[in-house]
Amino acid sequence: MSGSAGASTPQRRRGPRVLRRLAAVRPSRKALTGTRLNRILLVTAVAVAATAFAFGTGYRSSRAAFDDGGAYLQKSSRVVHVNADNRDVDARTAKQLATGKQTLEVVQVGPELVYVVNNETGVVTRLPTESLEPEPVQRRPDSKGKLAVVTGGGSTYLVDAEQGTLNKLERKDGPGAPVPAPRVTKAVVDGNGTAWAYAPESGELVQISGGTVTGKQRVTGSGEQVGLTLVSGAPVLYRPETGQASLYGPDGLRRQLDLDARYGVSSAPGAPSHLAVVVPNSGELVIADFGSGEVKRMTLPDRAGHQFGPPVVLNGRVYVPDFTTRHVLVVPVAEMRVATYTTVPGTSATFEVSVRDNRVWINDPHGTGIVVSFDTNGRSNEIDITGRGDDPKKPKPSRSATPPPPPRTPRPTPPPRAPELLTVPDLVGLDRAAACARLEPKLRCVPVAQPDGEGETDKVLSTNPPAGSRLSEGRSVTVVYRGPARVPRVTGLPAAEACQAVIAARLRCVERVAGFAVDGSKVRVVTEQNPAPDSAADTDAPVEIVYPAQIAVGNFVGQRHDTACPVGLSCVPRDLGPGTPAYVVVAQNPAPGAGADPGSNVVLDHYAHPAVPNLVGMSPDQACATLQSVQLACNRNDNAVTLTVNQVQAQEPAAGAALPANSAVTITYESTGAVPLHRFKAPAPKRANFLSPGGGGPGGWSQQSTIGQVYPPGATVPGLKTIYQSRCVSGCGEVGGYYYSDNAQAQQSWVMEGPAFSCFADAQPGTVPLHALFHGADAVWVWAEPGSAEYAYFKEHGFTHHFEFRICHVWPRP
Repeated sequence: MSGSAGASTPQRRRGPRVLRRLAAVRPSRKALTGTRLNRILLVTAVAVAATAFAFGTGYRSSRAAFDDGGAYLQKSSRVVHVNADNRDVDARTAKQLATGKQTLEVVQVGPELVYVVNNETGVVTRLPTESLEPEPVQRRPDSKGKLAVVTGGGSTYLVDAEQGTLNKLERKDGPGAPVPAPRVTKAVVDGNGTAWAYAPESGELVQISGGTVTGKQRVTGSGEQVGLTLVSGAPVLYRPETGQASLYGPDGLRRQLDLDARYGVSSAPGAPSHLAVVVPNSGELVIADFGSGEVKRMTLPDRAGHQFGPPVVLNGRVYVPDFTTRHVLVVPVAEMRVATYTTVPGTSATFEVSVRDNRVWINDPHGTGIVVSFDTNGRSNEIDITGRGDDPKKPKPSRSATPPPPPRTPRPTPPPRAPELLTVPDLVGLDRAAACARLEPKLRCVPVAQPDGEGETDKVLSTNPPAGSRLSEGRSVTVVYRGPARVPRVTGLPAAEACQAVIAARLRCVERVAGFAVDGSKVRVVTEQNPAPDSAADTDAPVEIVYPAQIAVGNFVGQRHDTACPVGLSCVPRDLGPGTPAYVVVAQNPAPGAGADPGSNVVLDHYAHPAVPNLVGMSPDQACATLQSVQLACNRNDNAVTLTVNQVQAQEPAAGAALPANSAVTITYESTGAVPLHRFKAPAPKRANFLSPGGGGPGGWSQQSTIGQVYPPGATVPGLKTIYQSRCVSGCGEVGGYYYSDNAQAQQSWVMEGPAFSCFADAQPGTVPLHALFHGADAVWVWAEPGSAEYAYFKEHGFTHHFEFRICHVWPRP
């Protein structure tokens, strides 16, 4: 076949068998020329030098150079092949591999084969690219969400973190037998096809070639959780508890860098020399160069406390997924700034970020159908992966040189940056004392005697980490020297370093977990050792180290809801709705005194806006005190129309309403009390009446009854009017008789004696009218409530004149 396009018949990149299986997919506009086919065949031949790796749910990274300018991605329930060159979908599976919102992990292991893992069902499917006909090879429902396919250098493995197994995928009918290795939970495969798996129970990094274990090395304490990735084709362990990253080879530790980046998310495998770690708690991005040993750091603006996915690194740029804002931030390593960002359309909790064919791919499998792809120069393409030109227009991702503030309140300012890193000097050949003197006081010297082999007594044989490693101040360096076997001093060291020191001394490390750490910095840090330091010991004698594996959970009940947790734990407030006390922790999980794994959440239950309590029936002072106790203000309204004194009659807002702290609640009550209105009669034979609010009558007058309740003159109860008292002096009827009305003017033959009492001008709920009745023959006035015994008596005894009128409304007699 000629390299000229004109010398051969143009062919589609997919064969006819594939095209028959595609459902409503546009054909690729890019023909496969002879030159391009030769290039694909050449790439296939050298694929053993490429790497391809897969990570867990919703995320993967691959360096497989299959050079077809595309990537296999999930689109809803199917897998599609997205072509970046023509910005189109040129193939997809006819059969569904997922239902609903199930997520698929899609891993291309070569030009002819793709593996698909359904994270919700535990089904592993083999997908030949020639036919895209799914071939289920494994069903592990008990391990759903814990499966991953890792590949590179022509070798592919299935990692089952639930079962702790690693199986080589080499047959159509399923994986081979499990690799006879310790229980593993993570694995990566380098460009030579060598798998590197982490066994947390033993703290070992296991080397596997051709499905056979070819080496083991102790890298951490037992039970420690780490991140495992590849940098420069070598395995790198990121240790969240210490913030360190270590690069290993078949011969052991090659370089260790102190990132001062605890509880972060490490980048995907395959970067040429850089490891990127994003720290959610502080919003920091830390980039380490294992070639030069340089560590750079920056704070991602306004992103502390966000949820991040693993970054990917491509051609000097770090792509950081921020799931909280659905942004992917682009940070050039040389500039250490956010140069641009892309907003990922959709509403899923997470989205996929991967590297394939020297491109970064960003995809929400259940989103709008827009895929974003960045090339090696950082230029982006937007691709509609539905492959249907008549689909409704999809919203496009927005890009900007300056990311907008995320829609949430940032957490407190991140802690100060770590001090400048220190370089471990070359100490080999020095006296032990001189070597330690060069390290201290900025680095901690851990002398370890090695009794066997060549070398002068007390001369340094090696160090761990080796010379050139970069450490922050206070870190330990194991100094191995020739001398009689003694137990090294390991108290205060991380457990992994302590065991390394013990093993280097030809002793056996025995670990025991006890107690709780005060914060994450003390987790897995040795608190006790037995035998004591510098004790003589025989080769392979046991040395027990004791350390805490969990952080002590403090008592947060009674503290503010935004109380900060110890380093290593995240306090997560949970709003229980309106209630009291507001913004104060009322319960927590885990309980005080319990232990929690580093990185765990401590849920702090609290009530949010204060709930307005029921104040009706309380005294005003009691009601105001109750409001103050729930962080609400009291607004007094002393204007209730009621007989009940100093008792809340109404409130606004009503009980149960939720208000921001310090909001005012109005209570309505009445502090002025009504008094009885006594009726007195003139001495016989006179018939005049005298009304007295709460007091006595004129001398010689007899008290007859209490005809109602009124208020003293000048009372401020709403709706009152003043009733004035006049006395007849001559020519006005019965001399010495009294007249009451709201007329304040003195009348002829009457003396105005001033205000007598106050009563309501209009009817109020619960009040009764007070009438004035006139006896025409005797020219005398009396007062009574209609319907009362007095009123009936007066009517029967001549008080029937048409001058009768209503003075006001009063409260009924007591």
